[in-house]
Amino acid sequence: MSRIKCLIIDDEPYTASVLESYIGELDSLEHVGTFYHAIDGLMYLQRHKIDLLFLDVMLPKVTGEAFLKMLPCRPRVIFLSNKKKQWAPGGDDHIVDCLVKPVAFEEFLDSIDRYYATIPPVVKRSFQRKPRKRKVIPDQGPFVYLFSGKSVVKIFLREVLYIEGVKNYAKIKTSEREIIVYQGLAAIELRLAGKGFMRIHRSLIVSISKITAFNEQMIEIDTHILPVSAPYRGRVARLIRAGIKNV
Repeated sequence: MSRIKCLIIDDEPYTASVLESYIGELDSLEHVGTFYHAIDGLMYLQRHKIDLLFLDVMLPKVTGEAFLKMLPCRPRVIFLSNKKKQWAPGGDDHIVDCLVKPVAFEEFLDSIDRYYATIPPVVKRSFQRKPRKRKVIPDQGPFVYLFSGKSVVKIFLREVLYIEGVKNYAKIKTSEREIIVYQGLAAIELRLAGKGFMRIHRSLIVSISKITAFNEQMIEIDTHILPVSAPYRGRVARLIRAGIKNV
């Protein structure tokens, strides 16, 4: 059975490593290479045929669109961009989607689904469609994927006590360990919306269900005493006193 051959061309090693780990999660995908410079990627594509190219829209000395014009045979393409703008299909049927960095796993899966939609049924049947390698254990409850080092880690929400923002990264505290993730607190807060967490400080998000005591100026979780800053005090008091378990 065939696998979808995927190539990455991006000058940011961290983004490339994240995509490599995502590709490894799906049995239908095969990572055939990563290049950080356009010329290296071009030389590879002149000798090898691939199915799907993850391509930075702005490589050093050349744009992604200009790079595509150099290719003798153009594969399907998913662009990678630092700009947060909505992508809409244009006149080039080879361009499937545009992922915004840092790339979330859910958005990656959506792009792969868009790629599958472009494959003719007779070709699609030749690809492996085995279940993903990652296994979700039902009794572990809801989880999110976040970036940690060069890997993407699965974090079960029931284990999280609180999250502390530090510059452009965050520390996720559980009862047994501390996980460093390379995402800002604002981005993490969006991922946790509606999942039983709330902001109590410019640099703190807490799990409501883990709160053991509180007053107007502090919250106690396990053995941790966390400050509640003035802008959040009214909302924090209302949520806890009302017994809200999900925000």
